[in-house]
Amino acid sequence: MFEINKSEPRRDAELRALIYDDDEIYSEECAEALSRFGYQTMTRKGRTDFLNLVKNFSPNVLILDIHMPGMDGMESLKALSEYERKDALSVIMISAANSLFLESAAKLAIAYGVNLIGMCSKPLVLKELLFLLASQDIRARNSAN
Repeated sequence: MFEINKSEPRRDAELRALIYDDDEIYSEECAEALSRFGYQTMTRKGRTDFLNLVKNFSPNVLILDIHMPGMDGMESLKALSEYERKDALSVIMISAANSLFLESAAKLAIAYGVNLIGMCSKPLVLKELLFLLASQDIRARNSAN
């Protein structure tokens, strides 16, 4: 099903990140990096009841692979349009697909009212992801909602 990162988050951790990607190795590396910065993380791959997963875990950050077998990121974006806390959710889309596909997905995210804070090509450099999150000041944004 899903895994919550087994490493203990820092005591002041109030942020949660959901990594929704079919690449298990990348997901675990990403979860480990984010947990070192105070995030409680959950990884998920494959088909799932995506919207219920988001509602139950209530992440502040969603790292979403937009090109996966089964329920891909495009379907996930549509599901997020129905999420009542979508304004408090920062989404980063990732994909190994070409830039045209990423641009189309970004337009779709905006049309669905998703708070898209970035798009990254795979393979993603974790430093870039952490920089993107730091530049958005997710912690301050979270306390405002």
